[in-house]
Amino acid sequence: MTRDDIAAVQRIESAAYEDAWPARLFEEELSNGFAQYLVAVEESAEPPPAGPITALRRALFGGTHERIVGFMGVWFMVDQLHLVTIAVDPAHQRRGIGTRLLLECFTIASEAELNEIVLEVRESNARARAMYEAFGFRKAGELKDYYKDNHETAIVMLSGALTQSRDRVAGIREALHTAHPGEFEA
Repeated sequence: MTRDDIAAVQRIESAAYEDAWPARLFEEELSNGFAQYLVAVEESAEPPPAGPITALRRALFGGTHERIVGFMGVWFMVDQLHLVTIAVDPAHQRRGIGTRLLLECFTIASEAELNEIVLEVRESNARARAMYEAFGFRKAGELKDYYKDNHETAIVMLSGALTQSRDRVAGIREALHTAHPGEFEA
C-alpha cells in the first residue's frame, strides 16, 4: 500500500465497517516501521479513481488499470504477527480475495520467522470467524466493549504454531487456485 492507495482503501474500509478508520490513520500506519500494509488489486479496462502519482503513471504507461479490491495490515510483534485489519470491497466479496490476503498474512509471518498470528474479530462477524477457523485459528479470549461504535465484544483468535499449520495453509492455497484458476498470483 502506498499513500496514493489510501483513498481507495478508505472507501473499502467505509463500505466494509461501520467504525471505519479515517484516512489519516492509514497515513500514520504507512510510516510505522513495525507495520506492513498490502492491497489486493485486479486488472480492469476502466481506470478507477486515482491520486496524482497513479494518474501520472497511467498517462505515461497506459495499458490495463489496477483497481484495489481489498487490503490488509499487520504489525510485527516480538513473537507473533498481529493481523490488524483486513477488508474486501463488498462488491468483490466471495471471490477468494479475503482468503488470498489471509494466505499472504501466513507468508509474511513465516518469512519473518514468527510462530503465530493473532487477531481480533467482532463477535457478530460469523463469516470472518468461519474463515479464520478454516485456517486453524482458535478463540483465545474476549475483549469486552472493544468496538467503540456499538460496544461489541472482540473475539481474540490465535493461529497456533505456524509450523503445525503448513499443510492446512497449503491445502487452502491449492483449493483457492483450483476454484479461481489464473486469478491469483502464486
